[in-house]
Amino acid sequence: MTEKEQSRDKGINRRSFARLLAVGGPAILLTHANLALPSKMVRFETRGDPFSRGKQQGDAFRQMFHPWIKRLLDEKSKRLGTSSAAELHKNRVKRWRDYTEAVYPEGIQECRGIVAGLGVDEGSYFAAHFSPDLPSAPAQCTVVGLRDPEGRPLVGKTDDVAQWELGMNVLETTRPEKGYHHLHFHFAGTIWTVAGMNERGLAMGMNGIPAPALDKPGMSSLAALHTILPSCATVAEAIEHIRGLPVNAGGFSLLLGDATGALALVEKTAVGTVVVPEQRSGALVHTNGILDATFARRNPPQGEPLRTNSQRRYDNVLRQLEAGGGMEKILCNRSSRGAICQRGEDGMYTDFAAVFAPVEKKFKFWSGRAGLEASETVQVETIVG
Repeated sequence: MTEKEQSRDKGINRRSFARLLAVGGPAILLTHANLALPSKMVRFETRGDPFSRGKQQGDAFRQMFHPWIKRLLDEKSKRLGTSSAAELHKNRVKRWRDYTEAVYPEGIQECRGIVAGLGVDEGSYFAAHFSPDLPSAPAQCTVVGLRDPEGRPLVGKTDDVAQWELGMNVLETTRPEKGYHHLHFHFAGTIWTVAGMNERGLAMGMNGIPAPALDKPGMSSLAALHTILPSCATVAEAIEHIRGLPVNAGGFSLLLGDATGALALVEKTAVGTVVVPEQRSGALVHTNGILDATFARRNPPQGEPLRTNSQRRYDNVLRQLEAGGGMEKILCNRSSRGAICQRGEDGMYTDFAAVFAPVEKKFKFWSGRAGLEASETVQVETIVG
């Protein structure tokens, strides 16, 4: 894989910590050394049972993975402080990992395959991936749902990360033994699907919302998202599936579109599920702040600077819609009044953006350091049909 140097960073933020909770790693020294950054997003394919698919992913990302996780483990060690706190944390992690295995054993098996492929310690991996101490600040991403001139749905998403995380998103083609074949975007070495489309044309794009963590059987919101594309063919099926997901930590809004022309937006946390109706314009917009007022009161408040950042992006999208702006123009927007393609606003950088056309079963995405510099169109039926 061709590699470039990645810019140095001056610290780890809560978003970085949450993203890094996907993996575990060996005790190797990492200061603020540059991480490898592909010039284009890495694409790869996995197939078979969950463990085999995880192993294939782990094998693919050893080189870029170890320094990434070591940065997290060093930070977590500082947060825990004493050895007694670390031991208590270890016991809590085992309980939360067991919670996930009880409701989603396939996900745990895929994680164990990733561990085997990466060659990392399983205890460290699960201590990171299934921590009950997830930061409360969700991802600063944007999703936009529109209809083209023929009335067909378009599902748009940006994915925002810290500067030092640029280049860690990958595009995986998955051919499971059971379930629909699909293409999905996620961080390397994780099962955290953040966007994608399956062979039936179901498309999805997520962002994070404020949510509680409940000490009970269930799985994190990012693990829950991984279950949708293999299982659901339509928006209606996906909404029913999401309502039944036992989430116990984290939350998401999820924009959905399908080959029948359906378009919907769902908000999900451990305390419930809400389907947000389309606006009169036919648009659906989410920028991290919970839209349903009643649901918002049942979840933690959104903190700063995310609350202001989210509101500025939301208002900016509405302004562009009022002016007749199309999907690509919106996702590329760099307005000082709430940039959608972020390049340092509140420490966030857009790593990729994608527009899914479910009826046509294709999508276009941009990848690279600035987020929208290179583009590629993917015909899903050609790959997995």
